[in-house]
Amino acid sequence: MNRYALLLVLAVAVLGGALYLQTRKGHLFYGTRLANPKPVDFTLEGPKGPVRLSDFQDRLVLLFFGYTHCPDVCPTTLLEIRKALLALPEKERARVQVIFISVDPERDPPEVADRYAKQFHPSFLGVSGSPEATLEVARTFGVYYQKSQVVSPTEYLVDHTATTFVVKDGKLVLLFSPEKIKETERVVEDLKALL
Repeated sequence: MNRYALLLVLAVAVLGGALYLQTRKGHLFYGTRLANPKPVDFTLEGPKGPVRLSDFQDRLVLLFFGYTHCPDVCPTTLLEIRKALLALPEKERARVQVIFISVDPERDPPEVADRYAKQFHPSFLGVSGSPEATLEVARTFGVYYQKSQVVSPTEYLVDHTATTFVVKDGKLVLLFSPEKIKETERVVEDLKALL
């Protein structure tokens, strides 16, 4: 085989590899893809009773931990998630469920958490639970939270992890940092690859 033929074969192989990475099957994820997806489940309280993550097995679930008195990262992140959701075609959008989990159960009963989540999109679901249940769910996802700048028992901030978690078929498969969730087009491509 002469040198030009060898270069042609290599060029075709490289181009083919690049095209493969662009397909859904070989999609190169922008978010942090877990090499070993972790099985996850929880039960917390929604406005109409218990909500189990396993109730959404047929959907791609985006989870965000925050609180309704959050002055910055919570509303910003939920707006970014909303932008990504609305950028999906309607058929794919119907296969996505966004769940807001409050890390401030003392001030955010289920009705309050849900009302807050629905301010960003009517399909968003807000849930909360007892302090013990909230801590257990947070630990499952590796989420940190702690009260800070406490002025009174009802006036304080909560420092917390601001990652968006993506669950498919009951397994944690993808993470978006607060910086990455802002890149709507890239987030949408990741979501489409998982749908």
